[in-house]
Formats: sequence, structure tokens, C-alpha cells
Amino acid sequence: MNRQQFIIMALFTVAETYFFNESIMEQRYIVALLWAILILRNFRVSYIMGKIVSAIDDHFRGKK
Repeated sequence: MNRQQFIIMALFTVAETYFFNESIMEQRYIVALLWAILILRNFRVSYIMGKIVSAIDDHFRGKK
């Protein structure tokens, strides 16, 4: 994931979190569920990318 992809993903996560909070405050729980699913999808992608980067770092540390 390059820098531009990271920034775009972070901005979308911020926007989705804002709209999720707005939906909860307005008691629109179905819309809040939609935003929650999108937020969880972003967190899952971030977690997987973190695991990939850790595996690559471990691989290169082992060669030194």
C-alpha cells in the first residue's frame, strides 16, 4: 500500500466514522449498520496489510 492509498483510506475511514456517529445520534440504526460494515471492512484491510508488512520485515531481518 503506497502513501496515496493510505491517505485515501484514512480519509474515507474518518468520513465513515463521522457518518456512523451521526446515524447513531439520530437513531437511524439501519444506516449506522451500513457505516459500521464499511468501517470494519477498512479495519480488516488495515489489519491484513499490517500482517503482510510484518511478514516482509521478518523475512528481511532473517537474511541479515
